[in-house]
Amino acid sequence: FDWIADNGFAMAYTPDARQLELTHDHLKPYLKRGIPVRHHAYFPGFEIGNTDQNLAEEALALHLKAIDAMVGLGDQVMTVHVGLVPEIDLNHDYVIRNLGKIIRYAAEQGVTISLENLKSGPTSHPETMLEWSTESDASITLDIGHAVSSDRVRRGELTVPQIIELFSPRLKEVHFYEYETNTHHAPQDMSILGPIVDSLLRTDCRWWTIELNAYEDIINTKRLVTEYLTESETKRAA
Repeated sequence: FDWIADNGFAMAYTPDARQLELTHDHLKPYLKRGIPVRHHAYFPGFEIGNTDQNLAEEALALHLKAIDAMVGLGDQVMTVHVGLVPEIDLNHDYVIRNLGKIIRYAAEQGVTISLENLKSGPTSHPETMLEWSTESDASITLDIGHAVSSDRVRRGELTVPQIIELFSPRLKEVHFYEYETNTHHAPQDMSILGPIVDSLLRTDCRWWTIELNAYEDIINTKRLVTEYLTESETKRAA
C-alpha cells in the first residue's frame, strides 16, 4: 500500500473476507493522504449464484457485510464477480436475484456495484454481461486481460473495442493489463492495448486499474500508456 501511495497511484482495495472489520483501519492512513480508493470484492468460493441455495445466501451475506465495511471510505464503488470458481455450478435466477439484492442494498447507502467480466464462463460473453447488468441494474467493470484472453476474442469472433462499445453506457471501471494465463501479463508495447485505449477514451470511464503484481511491470505499463496518450494527443493537434 505504501508503494502504491508513494508512486502517485490510486488504490483498488480488496478486503480480507475473514476480517472485513479491518477495512477502515487499513484504508484510513491512505485516505488521510488523499489517495483515491475504490473497492474490489474478490471472494473466490463465495458465489452468489451457487446452485446450492444455502451457499448462495452465505455469499450474499458476505457481500452485504463488505458493503457495510466500505461505506464512507473512498470512492463508493465496489466491483463484484459471478463465476470466479469454474467448478461451482451457477443458477441464473440466483445470480439475478442476489445481484439485485446487493445493488439495492448498496444503493441505499450510496454505493455503486459494478459486475466484472471473467476470462471464461458466463461473464466472458458480452451478451450475458449486458443481460445480467441490465436485469440487475449493475454497472460494468471491464477486465481487459480477461477479454483479450477469452475464447471468442481469441477466435476472432469479436474484438475488445467492440466489447467496449457494447459496455460503454454502463462502463464504470477498467482493469488494465494485456492478457491472462495462470497470471496477469504486462504489455511490452501498445500494439494490442493501443486500439483498446482509443476505444476507452470514447467512453466516460476514467478509472483504470493496473492489475499487475511486479512493481517494474506497473511502472512500465503506466509509462507505456502515458507515452501513448501523449503521442495520440500530439497527432490530433497536428
